[in-house]
Amino acid sequence: MVGVDDSEASRIAVRAACAEAILHHCPLHIVHADPFGEPTHSAAGPLPDVQGYGLVDALTRAREATARIAVTGEVARGFPEPVLIAMSRQAELVVIGHRGLGALARALFDTVGSEVTRRAGCPVLVARAPDLPDGPVVVGVDGSPDSQAAAEFAVVEAGMRGCAVHVMHVWSRPGPHAPGSVLPVDLDAESVQAGAERLLSETMAGWGDAYPDVDIQHSLVHGHPRQVLTEAAASASLLVVGARGRTTPPVPGLGSVSRHLLHHAACSLAVVPRHLPEGS
Repeated sequence: MVGVDDSEASRIAVRAACAEAILHHCPLHIVHADPFGEPTHSAAGPLPDVQGYGLVDALTRAREATARIAVTGEVARGFPEPVLIAMSRQAELVVIGHRGLGALARALFDTVGSEVTRRAGCPVLVARAPDLPDGPVVVGVDGSPDSQAAAEFAVVEAGMRGCAVHVMHVWSRPGPHAPGSVLPVDLDAESVQAGAERLLSETMAGWGDAYPDVDIQHSLVHGHPRQVLTEAAASASLLVVGARGRTTPPVPGLGSVSRHLLHHAACSLAVVPRHLPEGS
């Protein structure tokens, strides 16, 4: 499923959604959300060619690009965030466009992008590049349930695309907690690195047998996840992260790393929740 309006970012999202539908051999549903619009579905008749919707153009482009894939369109009444979140419960993937760097566009994207990636019932692909460039699928892992789901999504996606998957774990030696904290802290660099290596090994356990045709690469990098993954995105075809990272205690909402990458990753970004829909 892809959410659209009449913008260049939306057209990039439609192209990315078409590519994913072809890769996964699944139908594509195109949605424009309008809180004041008249609900309409392409199965019931022609869609309205309303200025600002971009729906008819998106439907035409998608059908031309995916001749063997069923493509449907819909005007849904409501604001984009709740509409896309509700529809994500029955989708395998939601695709949205990136809004660019303008102040107003960035503010709008921050609201829609953050809410949809935080609350969607399936992975969300934030499309940046108009085509699938050369390069591996890069996934950042930290041992959290969401990152494990992200790693599994990434290796399957790499297999579909016929490219390598690069699994990255970024580690650093933690500093002391606030005074009075009872949480244990391991300040020994060698011990922390050994734990990071163990985490990476456990994440990829069994992958060689399960995905024999996928070129699986991995690296352990010392640094800050936001900086390291932003740099890795520059040479990736897709960057994949979990919706929420490993925090103690758990913090609700979109993880700080995922939120940063929404704005700064140079390639398309997939944000994957812990619970994936059956069959994805």
